[in-house]
Amino acid sequence: MPRLRHALGDERVAKAAQLNPFRFHLTPAAFRCKKILLRGVVDFLIPKPKEFLNAKPHTRDMRLDALRGMFLVIMAGVHVPSPLSHALQEPFGFTSAAEGFIFLSACLAGMVYGKTYRSGGWTEMSRRVWNRAKLVYIVHLAVLLPVALTAWLYARQVAPLASHFHDFLQHPVASLLLIPLLLHQAPLFDILPLYVVLLLATPPALATARRHGWGIVLSVSFLGWLAAQSPATHFAPNALLPVRGGSFNVLAWQFLWFCGVALGETSRRGEIVSRKFRSFIAALTGSVVLFGLCARHGALPGVSISSEVYFWMDKWTLGPLRLLNFAAWVVFLVAWNPRPSAWLMEPAALWGRHSLAVFALHLPLVVCAAAVIQMFPMNGVEKTFLGLSVIAAISLWVAWLELNLRQRKQIPAAAPAQSRFLQLLNREIIPAAPPRPTAG
Repeated sequence: MPRLRHALGDERVAKAAQLNPFRFHLTPAAFRCKKILLRGVVDFLIPKPKEFLNAKPHTRDMRLDALRGMFLVIMAGVHVPSPLSHALQEPFGFTSAAEGFIFLSACLAGMVYGKTYRSGGWTEMSRRVWNRAKLVYIVHLAVLLPVALTAWLYARQVAPLASHFHDFLQHPVASLLLIPLLLHQAPLFDILPLYVVLLLATPPALATARRHGWGIVLSVSFLGWLAAQSPATHFAPNALLPVRGGSFNVLAWQFLWFCGVALGETSRRGEIVSRKFRSFIAALTGSVVLFGLCARHGALPGVSISSEVYFWMDKWTLGPLRLLNFAAWVVFLVAWNPRPSAWLMEPAALWGRHSLAVFALHLPLVVCAAAVIQMFPMNGVEKTFLGLSVIAAISLWVAWLELNLRQRKQIPAAAPAQSRFLQLLNREIIPAAPPRPTAG
């Protein structure tokens, strides 16, 4: 039978060669080898591994929302200068809330857009990423432009605003033209532009990872982080006014982002850490976490950190020791896999579910609170009260958004008309499940 099949195949090739002699100029054996080689090249360029085809659907993990909400609370407290901000400054060691917020956002992006890529292909995935980046971009402009214009109009009356937007006020017209291009980023208003850039870089990374694996993506990303550690790549944000970059070095922070995207995408396909080694890995990374906590808060007697070591802990370039400390936290939590009660996580998870709206509101609030603290003499208690008031105001805003969102889900046809901006703020990165049909 095999010989018969080969004979029939050779006969078909010979007939085809007679019909089109310019196309079939190879012997039958050489033609089969060519076909095998072409199939191998196609499989290499556009592979379809089982893990991409057989991934199991997952629901949204409340713990991720709770962690992201906790980081947002810390950010809101830190950005208002008060004793509370000193207490919340890097409470988990040599790592801040910004690293956690960006990394968790990347994890969710990897989960959501990776799943969309598997089910809907490149077009659907890139469309969703583009829509999300467009939303973040619109929110960034909607928040920054009114605050910058207010600072321009009232700079003489409100000195703290003039100080905060000093670089903007040196070239106000040119800066206004550069803000939509993300080429002028005021202090505290540079995380959302970073988020937009990293989101737009996510589809090519997912496509490359699907074809060649995450190894090559993370290797190239690591080289970018390594280049960011060189002093030659360090520029002051205001070195080229009116062009003003953000404080975050994009070359460094893209590595953190793509590590999060890779973790989120691969978590859909099974366990990240094997159960056999969980205890050992948790103990090993837990010791690194504990050492970082003790060193950061001065709990190691007789141990002092020199100024040269602090260069390795730089926040804006994600210094090696800072990255190691954060990586230890990530691996420790993944290996430990804690599962707190839902009622304990709900307040922070509420912030995390509306993270974009929370971050957008907290920026003008903390700028105003900082201006009040600098304009009027206050003691530590009053400053702390003002910082807590900002957190309370955001909590009320989030509660209203959640209530509004639930009402729209329950009665979508009879819901009152909303502004387009409010609808965008209520839209989450993971769409809510459709309501269950009622009996009858």
